[in-house]
Amino acid sequence: MPVPQVQQTSFRPATVFELEALEGLQCGCVTVVYRTHPWGFIVVALEAKGPYCTLGGHTVGQILHLGDPAELDPEAEEDYAP
Repeated sequence: MPVPQVQQTSFRPATVFELEALEGLQCGCVTVVYRTHPWGFIVVALEAKGPYCTLGGHTVGQILHLGDPAELDPEAEEDYAP
């Protein structure tokens, strides 16, 4: 019995997260800032826990901030100062 041949197509999933920045914290942990596409909001997450970090709230993958990029832009804060 012949087996039907399946045609392969090249499929590339859309990139949802784009890396914007990495930042080391004083405790040794590393945070990462991602921008989501196509929505445009940002995600700040704990990417790596420092070997000597004693903060119980720091867990890898923990989302620290989710929202509008203007909320993290220091220049934007100056624009809205009274």
